[in-house]
Amino acid sequence: MPVAPRCNLKCIFCDHSLGVSCHLPSPGKSMRVMSVQEAVQRVFEECERRPRLRIVGVSGPGEPLYNPATLELFSLVRESRPDLEFCLSTNGILLTENVGALVALGVRTVTVSIHAVTPEYADRVYEWAIIDGRRKVRQVGADVVRRQLDGLRAAARAGIHVKVNTVLIPDVNESEVTLVAQTVAQAGAEIQNVMPLVPPAGGEGLMAPSGAALLSVRRSASHYIPQFLHCSQCRSDVVGVPGVDIPLWLAD
Repeated sequence: MPVAPRCNLKCIFCDHSLGVSCHLPSPGKSMRVMSVQEAVQRVFEECERRPRLRIVGVSGPGEPLYNPATLELFSLVRESRPDLEFCLSTNGILLTENVGALVALGVRTVTVSIHAVTPEYADRVYEWAIIDGRRKVRQVGADVVRRQLDGLRAAARAGIHVKVNTVLIPDVNESEVTLVAQTVAQAGAEIQNVMPLVPPAGGEGLMAPSGAALLSVRRSASHYIPQFLHCSQCRSDVVGVPGVDIPLWLAD
């Protein structure tokens, strides 16, 4: 459900614009943002039409935990459908302070996007971050990494299953990904999804990794943590089951 438009972290590859130009099947894309009430109603409608649906997720188009609508949506759905599972994708900056609320709502799985674990590499990936209500535009990497790993540990200790998404960005973080795998495994993550970069429009100098490079990095990372290999890099406004999901506006 695309109920989370605001973001507190700017990755160099992110493009969360909305509208008819956003038809690409890539993470963070959404035709538009839904209100909480609209999303709740849509959850019930889609579950009625598609009885196989069992999970309600929020992955954007911004940062779910930076938008109160995310937990409000989960709370309203939980009141009527205690059988449904919840999941969310987060950059982890606000995860520590939200672990208690997630556990109370019955969230059992969380995906944390971590693309670097050393400040110098993180500074290459993140253009700015909002930390403690203030936007920081220089040397944000150390703060971001610390908060991400603290949040991961807190979630794992609380019994939440944590998957880590790592975008492989040629010439930016490819030599860092194996260290990410080792570090997040030690922090309590159970599986890692190394995703190939989908270059954004106008992203000068950014290119997708070759298949060989992706395979090599995944093999190296697999020495430290199991690798998730079935990711379709879905949008934040899809409905269906993996492999056959479609954007919500096409599901009408």
